[in-house]
Amino acid sequence: MNQVKKNRIHSVDALRGFALAGIVIAHVLEQFLAAFPTDEMKAVMFSGPVDYIVDTFSFWIIRGKFFALFSLLFGLSFFIQMDNAEKSGLNYKTRYLWRLLVLLGIGVVHNSFYSGDILVIYVLFGFLLIPFHSVSNKVVLALAVILFLGGGRFLSYGIFGNESIIALNIENFNEKYMAAITGGSLFEVWRMNFISMIGKFNFQMGVLGRGYLTFAFFLLGMWIGRTRLLENLQANTTLLKKIILWSFVGTLAMIPLFWYMFSQMESIFDFTSWWSMFALSAYDNFNFFFTIFLAAGFVYLFELPKMQKTLSCFAPYGRMALTNYVFQSLIGTFLFFNWGLGFLGQFRNIELLIIAFLIIGVQMIISWYWLKKFKYGPIEWLWRSLTYLKVQPFRISRPHPEAVNL
Repeated sequence: MNQVKKNRIHSVDALRGFALAGIVIAHVLEQFLAAFPTDEMKAVMFSGPVDYIVDTFSFWIIRGKFFALFSLLFGLSFFIQMDNAEKSGLNYKTRYLWRLLVLLGIGVVHNSFYSGDILVIYVLFGFLLIPFHSVSNKVVLALAVILFLGGGRFLSYGIFGNESIIALNIENFNEKYMAAITGGSLFEVWRMNFISMIGKFNFQMGVLGRGYLTFAFFLLGMWIGRTRLLENLQANTTLLKKIILWSFVGTLAMIPLFWYMFSQMESIFDFTSWWSMFALSAYDNFNFFFTIFLAAGFVYLFELPKMQKTLSCFAPYGRMALTNYVFQSLIGTFLFFNWGLGFLGQFRNIELLIIAFLIIGVQMIISWYWLKKFKYGPIEWLWRSLTYLKVQPFRISRPHPEAVNL
């Protein structure tokens, strides 16, 4: 049983690393802009046929899928922490609340460099997970399904239309934001990114509905933990194969649906009708089914002896996911923004993809070496120490050579 649990944790770490790799690719291809590229940037990004291939690969494989996979694992981690605490006879809810507040602080600092930060959003929806810990599986799954089908978006559109939920009363904000990252100082970037947190809330809770999907994946991850699906994968191989099959079928079914619905709109960015709301939800469900396909497929392959050794390279990367997530943003914004090297808009898509692979590769190597000497990544250690308000053991203790000889 201990071996099963050990393998399960290892596979989840590897899956988290795989999810983070996809997020890095998405962010680098966007050049950490957290906004639409200008026409001048597009002219450079799409300089040849291979660049269009990279963009097509990003659309079908990367965008909207790996953030979802990361969110799924956040919900699963929440369940694991709560479950372990209950098995030890502890009430972990208060500590988990404090743990989220510490993560909020880390997220605010991270957001000051990169306005596309997801940690702040994770904290806000993480608070909502606490009361749901005591809710039945049926209710958890039912709410997740409603949100996946677009319930949150439809409610938002019904109340607010396509207007912003919170007004960002700054004239020409987008122009000022671009001016800060292309010609401003680090302080100016911090200032604009702090203000942009209001826009982040609108993106998450408005008609685009990213926040509703994030919380739905949180709930689904918690539900998966409750079903103990990952605790004995060998006994659940048949179920896992069915999930892979039906998620693939769902993916294929959603493609013509969302494609047709968007084709009937005058513009794919015209979110001013109920038709457009359903079109967005159809696309979100394409991403949902493909995310489940990726997750189930990865876990299934991980259980194959020939594949486990290869896929295990993602495990150290996943164990240090928070550190790697923050540092890839620092690297990326330094590379592209004016406060650093200022290369924004100067790379083709294929070059950006190569840069993403380089960042992933370097971080994977560093993570592997780091965890040979330390129990946690540096930010994970800081988070854990602040959570318990006590400095946690950091270095891996080695047995004294003389003790080994005895």
